[in-house]
Amino acid sequence: MDHEQKDDELDKLLHSMPKMKDERSKEEILERLKNDERLTKTPAKPLRKKSRVVPLIVTVAAVLLVAILIPSVLNSMDTGKQSADEASLQSESKGVPATAREDEEMENFSKDASSKSAFSIRDVTQYAIYPAELDEGRILHIGLQDSRAVSIPVSILLSKEQLEAKGLNGASTDLELYEAFTEELDEQALGFEAMHPLDATFSEKGDQLSVLLSDTHEYDLSAATQEVFLHSLMQTFPSYRDIRILDDSGEPAEFDQVGLLEPIDLQAELANTPYYVYTQDDGQQLLSPNFMQQAESFKEALHLMQTAPNDLYDPVIPKEMDFTVIVNDGIAEVKFNSTVQLDSIPPDEASQLIDGLALTAASFDLRLKVVKVEPLDWNGLNFREPLPKAIGANLMPLILK
Repeated sequence: MDHEQKDDELDKLLHSMPKMKDERSKEEILERLKNDERLTKTPAKPLRKKSRVVPLIVTVAAVLLVAILIPSVLNSMDTGKQSADEASLQSESKGVPATAREDEEMENFSKDASSKSAFSIRDVTQYAIYPAELDEGRILHIGLQDSRAVSIPVSILLSKEQLEAKGLNGASTDLELYEAFTEELDEQALGFEAMHPLDATFSEKGDQLSVLLSDTHEYDLSAATQEVFLHSLMQTFPSYRDIRILDDSGEPAEFDQVGLLEPIDLQAELANTPYYVYTQDDGQQLLSPNFMQQAESFKEALHLMQTAPNDLYDPVIPKEMDFTVIVNDGIAEVKFNSTVQLDSIPPDEASQLIDGLALTAASFDLRLKVVKVEPLDWNGLNFREPLPKAIGANLMPLILK
């Protein structure tokens, strides 16, 4: 490339530079250039005049560029600092320190995220809780009402610190947990209708729970409201032997749809229930029994779980998945005919499969042993041995109003 081309390129470069306003006079700039030693110093070897043209132009351009840009950069730095100071002063004038605002924003983000998807303390979304995850805490079991008048079992994991803040501990009853937390529970933030605390007064005696309905209750307005109320009761208080529903005079309550309400045998009603995938209006997926309908055996339950029972629930086990079932000494062994690669299945579907099997096994008072799945260590579970018995469905965070 000859010198004329270089000159042209340099000329284009200089013309492409941003137009900066320099308040100095030409005389001041010229005087500074005259005093610059780099321009007056005689080189050790004289260079031909033709060879000095480009270096001299470059040097002059560089000095001019620096002289023009330095005031602009300093001005920008001052402007940025002023903007930051103004923002800091503005937030302080509102009485909200920056760190407090950041914490509040993170809390709001966490709350919004929790309301849109299932909570997880493992690698992927989990639909069942196992004993090791309690860590001295407790589960607040609760049946929450969906927009389609369906009660879905939900498990809220309470830490030891949360229990102690309410004066509770690991030995507190389900009723004590319910009365301590449901008044403040934000059901709508979790994606459900407002239903709790129920319009009733509760009392317990051993493993028997009494529900004294208020005279203002509306749980018998229709078959749907009655069904969601009864299912919610059963899903909220699974540890009791039976539930007695009484009117405001203490006598067995009478609903228009069914007449006098007999005591609910919880151990019988909650037993042998296959689990399915339930999708809410906002897309959130959960595991739930099909209106507490029961199966004759664990093997039958698994085959039922391969077919959608109605338009509300979807199968947990793919139709094409073949397996054998052996139940012995409290262990339900499910052996797949072909190895199931869990990492090749979408994470939510894989978790629904394993947790759905474990929850269904637990409803038969069984532990689940899964054979021919890989990897053997997955999502905090060890498939080399029977899994611990699932103790709750649909893990969600505690969100208060």
